[in-house]
Amino acid sequence: MVYAEETTPDFALETIVVTDSKIVGEGETTKVTSLNVKDKIDAGQINSVTDLLKDVAGIVVSTDPQSGTTVSMRGMTNERLVVAINGNVIENQGGLYRGRALEWDSLPVSNIKKIEIIRGASSAQYGGTWGGVINIVTTDTPGENKTYLKSSVGSYGDRKYSISNQGTSKDGKISWSVSANKRESDGFYRNNFKESHDTNLNMTYNFTDKQKLSVAITDSYRKEGTLVGNNQDSNNDNGWNSNYPTVPMAPTTTTTGNQYLDGSYREFNTKNYSLNYTDDNWKVGVYQNKQDRDDWLKYLGKPVETPKLITDNSGYNWQQSRQLGNHMLTTGIDYRKLKFKVITSSPSSLEAEMNGYFIQDNWQVNKKTLLGLGVRYDQYQSSNLLTSKEYSDKSQVSPKLNVTYQLTPQEAVYASASRVFRPPTVSDYVRWQMNYTPSNASNSNYMKYKTYNKLPDEWTLADWQKTIGQLDTENGMAYEVGWKKQFNDKFGAKVTGFFNDIDNYVIYYMGSGINSGPPTYNIDNAKIKGVEIATDYQFSKTLGMVLNYTTQHGSKSGDPLDPTGTEVTTIPKETINLGLRYNNRQGFLVALDGQRIQTVAAATTRGYTLFNLGMSYTTKNDQTVALAVNNLFDVDYEQTADFPMPGRNYSLSYQIGF
Repeated sequence: MVYAEETTPDFALETIVVTDSKIVGEGETTKVTSLNVKDKIDAGQINSVTDLLKDVAGIVVSTDPQSGTTVSMRGMTNERLVVAINGNVIENQGGLYRGRALEWDSLPVSNIKKIEIIRGASSAQYGGTWGGVINIVTTDTPGENKTYLKSSVGSYGDRKYSISNQGTSKDGKISWSVSANKRESDGFYRNNFKESHDTNLNMTYNFTDKQKLSVAITDSYRKEGTLVGNNQDSNNDNGWNSNYPTVPMAPTTTTTGNQYLDGSYREFNTKNYSLNYTDDNWKVGVYQNKQDRDDWLKYLGKPVETPKLITDNSGYNWQQSRQLGNHMLTTGIDYRKLKFKVITSSPSSLEAEMNGYFIQDNWQVNKKTLLGLGVRYDQYQSSNLLTSKEYSDKSQVSPKLNVTYQLTPQEAVYASASRVFRPPTVSDYVRWQMNYTPSNASNSNYMKYKTYNKLPDEWTLADWQKTIGQLDTENGMAYEVGWKKQFNDKFGAKVTGFFNDIDNYVIYYMGSGINSGPPTYNIDNAKIKGVEIATDYQFSKTLGMVLNYTTQHGSKSGDPLDPTGTEVTTIPKETINLGLRYNNRQGFLVALDGQRIQTVAAATTRGYTLFNLGMSYTTKNDQTVALAVNNLFDVDYEQTADFPMPGRNYSLSYQIGF
């Protein structure tokens, strides 16, 4: 077996590459694809990890102006994906009960080397995922000594500046990359300005060619304006400004005197630390990720600082791999802890721990058959540290089976069946707790639900609590079957079908007049199924194309708040990705990326088709000019109901290396 760097065509991007991933152990039969960040043309429009993921087949990135960015893969959003940096899991950074689970914008982007993507749940190394794993790999072997200066300007007053340095000592023992970045933007929506700066350090000591110790540190600050209403409604405290798009009164409260005004903002201070050791057989990682969030909200005549939110995500992992005859045995430990605190006069504090132990045997049965047999044991505990109330103490053994059969050197079929255990995130628990025991029952979602549905006075808070119940862990089975073939040196294709059967599916409810802080709760079952088709074609040495299609559907049953609903409406019905890459081999690059999103009939927004264009030219003395045109055909579309997305916009950058 060989690695992606050796088999990926210049323009194959993230399509048919099937490789053994270093993060899951040599010989792992999990299907892993690798997105090379160097292939992305950055003219200043790439501001977060999600901007790198937008054009990846089967991944949907959607933006809610109020609650942040969501990434979904195989119909599974943030909470059912595992996101890691250098194999170290990031657990739900960010404000939890204010609508955000994972703060994608707080993850480092300037020193990313590549992004590894494992689709599905067949990897025993990572627990708590249905959709798959997104592993962000930072630069650790930068090569020649270089310093880069870069600046960019873009639509909506976007300005960015960065400086970076990378290099390796003369004896090859020490390598490093360090960067500093600053960004300012007026924002597309009213009062949605952004200011941020971050510093990143990666340093590696190479004991030998295969034995190394790496440290990574990120310190970032972000300030962003809180979205406010902008419309001509007589009850809108903000009034009307024609320079910004029309949006409803935000966040959702429409009572005069209680609406957010211009000048409201939130601040995020994020620090990520990690230490990793690797050699031929071992990998050990220790990490900590901390974030503080402060919200300063302005109402009519009364600026208010809301309670500070503090998250502290830490953990360690250990993995050992050994070759025993035709068997590659991998064993490991995965420990994660997340602490969440709300600093207020009536503070809240939650803690969650997950202990995972796994073993994987990848058995080369014969020249054509590779069989993966794995098992993972997970124990999950969560509790309120202030009241000592335990919310959950669950465990499960999850066997995993996958097989790859090589029909010919260029063609293979594969299949997997995996037991999955996913506990609710701390974010899920916070939103559940807010609704189960509201601090003000008269102005709670319980009362909104009761009033909207015209329930009798006898229907009390106890009835509401009985309806949404205690939050429980998800479990079930994930299946995958697929075929891939490299027809010749120009054309390859891959087809994968997947099916997830999930009991105790955790869902949130936004109907019946509920428009903020929606309750999370379990329903009896959800079934998510779909098909992914990926192709690439190399027209010539300078021109290549990728074309991918995904169709998926989600059904549900046993929803106590929506008993007649049978469809999971948050899953796109179809996605199509088209990518064209031109490289004249003399410094000029062009990338055209298109994506079609088709929503289900019951969704609150309609489907749309977007194209983004990027061009760059690099001179022989390492100067680069790049231009990006996003939403090339100026399409009107929405990702959140009643909030228009940006039309055609531009970014222009200049970089010099010396």
